[in-house]
Amino acid sequence: APCRSRMWTSIKGLVARSIGSWAQESGRPKRKRRRRSDRRRAGQGDGQAQSSGVPSETAESEAAKKIRALEDLEKACTDIMLPLIPVVDEDDPRVVLLRGKKVRLHMHTEYDIQRKSYLKADPKAKLLVVAKRQGLHRLTLNPVHTPYFILASPSIYSDSKVQDCIKPYLDTKAPVQLYVAEDETLTKIRGFRRSAENRLFIYSKLGVKPETELSPPILVLCDVMNSCNLGAIARTALNLGITSILLTTTSFGTLNDTALRTSTYALLECSIAVTNDLVSSVKRLRERGIATYCGENAKAGAVQPISPARNSRWALVVGNEMEGVPSKVINAVENLVTIPQSGGDSFGVAHASIICLYELSRNMRCTSSKKD
Repeated sequence: APCRSRMWTSIKGLVARSIGSWAQESGRPKRKRRRRSDRRRAGQGDGQAQSSGVPSETAESEAAKKIRALEDLEKACTDIMLPLIPVVDEDDPRVVLLRGKKVRLHMHTEYDIQRKSYLKADPKAKLLVVAKRQGLHRLTLNPVHTPYFILASPSIYSDSKVQDCIKPYLDTKAPVQLYVAEDETLTKIRGFRRSAENRLFIYSKLGVKPETELSPPILVLCDVMNSCNLGAIARTALNLGITSILLTTTSFGTLNDTALRTSTYALLECSIAVTNDLVSSVKRLRERGIATYCGENAKAGAVQPISPARNSRWALVVGNEMEGVPSKVINAVENLVTIPQSGGDSFGVAHASIICLYELSRNMRCTSSKKD
């Protein structure tokens, strides 16, 4: 090994001498390699020059770019009759709450400060990012939710339907702040590119109702852990006419931006309540004359096949993906039902919920079709 290292050292020296002799013959100056200490001093000198207040060419060019971007943005918004606030920098602290996880690492402190300021009034509030025109439309259908500020491109704000949805939020005591940015800036803020129709983002608080204000039929989600499952179940429930959802604290923690997107923002149209004691909540539902159902497999003792409910006064309890519904909740429910199957393992929670909701709401659809 020592012989090999000496051999490589001699080869390197030979190559360096040959390159130096070639530079002298060709008339080119030999490049002098600076020591590490010299490079460190040079870097300190550059830092001192920058800190002395003398602007560099790069800083001047960046400032000029921002000025041109601001002028172009103002021209694009001349015909929009809304109080728009331009944003030309992706690191603008006013929109840091809309930044994606991967692109806000250098602004995480500012992100936490602003988020905590919104949670001062209600520490248990759910703050979410609503996107797309579909999300804005469904947000306006439920007055329980509170939008704080909106960020969109000029083409979105120029749409008359979008303006009609936004104008009611401008007449409140705390008007919604409207920020506008070009498509490139929006992509840098969110961390991914959106199509032209979906460049709309709303930072809002999800409204929660008291449990007693939920009207049957009611979907009860007990400790559902997967956000995609929660969103898929909520989307199906709304399509079948179920707009009341009762969540345990674990399921409420699962409700995030992913659940919203998976539900195609159907969760915004639903009335949502949260319970800390599901057994007591089920008993209160029965006291209100609401028939309670629990979907489980045969291992949990369910032998009654799922069938349509007599009327719309019912509630369905759906359990955790792995553990199912706790035994205490099963004992509190009136009807323990199951989905007949020929083989295989149990259904996934999303698929089982969809089948049970469809079967229980069958008489509701028959009644509405007769009225029509």
